[in-house]
Amino acid sequence: SHGTPGDISSLRNRYADLQKLVRGLNEGQSERIRDEKQRIGKLVQELKKSLNNQRSTRARTANGAQLDEVESEQKQITKKNQKLAQKLAEENQSLSGDPLAGDPSSEQNKQDAEPSKSGKPDDASEQQSPQSQPSENAESGDSKPGNSKPSQSQPSESQPSESQSGESHPGESQPSESRPDASAPPPPATPTQQAEQKVRKAAERMEQAERKLEQAKREQAVEKQMQAEAELRNAIDELEKILRQLREEEMERELAKLEARVRRMLAMQQRVIDATSDLAKTPRSQRDRRTDLEAGKLVVQQKLITAEADRALLLLREEGSSVAFPEVMTQIRGDSETVVDRLARTEIDQLTGAIQSDIAAALEEMIEALAKAQRDLEEQKQQNEGGQQPPGGPQEQPLVAKIAELKLIRTMETRIQKTTQRYNARLQSSDAAAAEVLPLLQTLSTRQSRLYRLTRDLVTKRNQ
Repeated sequence: SHGTPGDISSLRNRYADLQKLVRGLNEGQSERIRDEKQRIGKLVQELKKSLNNQRSTRARTANGAQLDEVESEQKQITKKNQKLAQKLAEENQSLSGDPLAGDPSSEQNKQDAEPSKSGKPDDASEQQSPQSQPSENAESGDSKPGNSKPSQSQPSESQPSESQSGESHPGESQPSESRPDASAPPPPATPTQQAEQKVRKAAERMEQAERKLEQAKREQAVEKQMQAEAELRNAIDELEKILRQLREEEMERELAKLEARVRRMLAMQQRVIDATSDLAKTPRSQRDRRTDLEAGKLVVQQKLITAEADRALLLLREEGSSVAFPEVMTQIRGDSETVVDRLARTEIDQLTGAIQSDIAAALEEMIEALAKAQRDLEEQKQQNEGGQQPPGGPQEQPLVAKIAELKLIRTMETRIQKTTQRYNARLQSSDAAAAEVLPLLQTLSTRQSRLYRLTRDLVTKRNQ
């Protein structure tokens, strides 16, 4: 059985609800990626500011500035850096378990967990920082061995007591679960946690520099300041790597969404083209009220394509990095409105069909460009995973490459040229066509002006 109309309507409603749910989840994920990019970007800017301040103070220290002045500057930088480390720690704690907080598969954790070899034995007071005891004890563990033993023995004493009590009460299932957890190595640090570790190490080096300045040991203070700068640079590198990964994920989602929407528009437009072609087979002398009604149905379908173009334009403008794609979609939308107007007047002729074909051709070109952009992005991701990072820091990568934008501009220019020739031929065929074609020529002139400005802006931006 095919089911009752009520069953079919219920299935359609459930399918529509499912589509809304999927769209909501996708939009929520995209928003989270944007928020995470903004958060990481702010941290990078703060760290760069701290790095620049440290460089300035180190230069003044090396160039013989008054020790009390550079000591005061160093204390201020240290204090700000400690606050930044605390901010990173709090954010990492709140984002623990969040897949956007960083890639947990990084293999650099052993290197990050190792203490710096550059510390000197006379910096015994490094043990005062409770949040970095492992690295401090490794660096100056021979200075106060008596103090390190209790802190090391207490965890070892408490762990057995907890495991024993856990084994005695729950029964046989608990020990088998707790034993692997107790013996398993700790999970690897995420990139943001690695950045936090490096910022804390930088703060330790800054504190050491303060003490060297208090002791009037200028050269040793400069050495500690340089070590702090190196740790800050490493932290910035970790966060910039996250920014690149987030941008790649954002681009992957945006390109896939756009391609799906454009493909849907093309399928819709092809159905309208086929229906218009069938309707055009009716001779003008035989067209009647029924023809007008059929054309009215095509108007509704063409308006749906215009609405899809509006949504695609919204996506492109929110993303903001492409200049040619929004222009192509704007032209598609304008052509779709022209088709709506002509179908509403039952102008089912060669010109209407040609405009519809232009829409389909533009959509096909966009699909090809979007598919190429996704292939390029996949190749780039593989290169980055292989350790090849783009030079110059994490500049906001455009959704599509400039060469793809230029190809689209060339295609738009070719289409304007062909459309001009088409309109000219129509004007030559009949004086009555002037009233119909002149508004279309004005629209074409506006497109040509926009295309000129777009090309100029693209070249200007490239040369900056």
